[in-house]
Amino acid sequence: MNELRQFFDLERKRVIEPDPFFTQRVMARLNERSVQDFGIWDVIPGSTRPVLVVALMLILCFAGVQMFIPQLPQRGMIESFLESEQNPSESFLYSETDLPTRQDVLAQLIASEED
Repeated sequence: MNELRQFFDLERKRVIEPDPFFTQRVMARLNERSVQDFGIWDVIPGSTRPVLVVALMLILCFAGVQMFIPQLPQRGMIESFLESEQNPSESFLYSETDLPTRQDVLAQLIASEED
């Protein structure tokens, strides 16, 4: 029993207590790492790299599409709702242009009565 206990004590000291050159080995390994340059891809874990690449590509694609497709002018809700129902004689009421002259209004009213 005493021999077994001595064996365990020796093994515990060997595993837990480092040898005299332990600090020199650790410092040498740290110095080797500090010489190497680290990039952004070294910091990011390997599993998230494809996700970041796909996200970046989607952002660039959406930005490219927005640059090449012209934007439509903004229209109000009433204008887009009434667009299919408007005839030319009523369109002057809903448009944001200046008011027509009195003679133009009279000519449009007479034209709509004749139809």
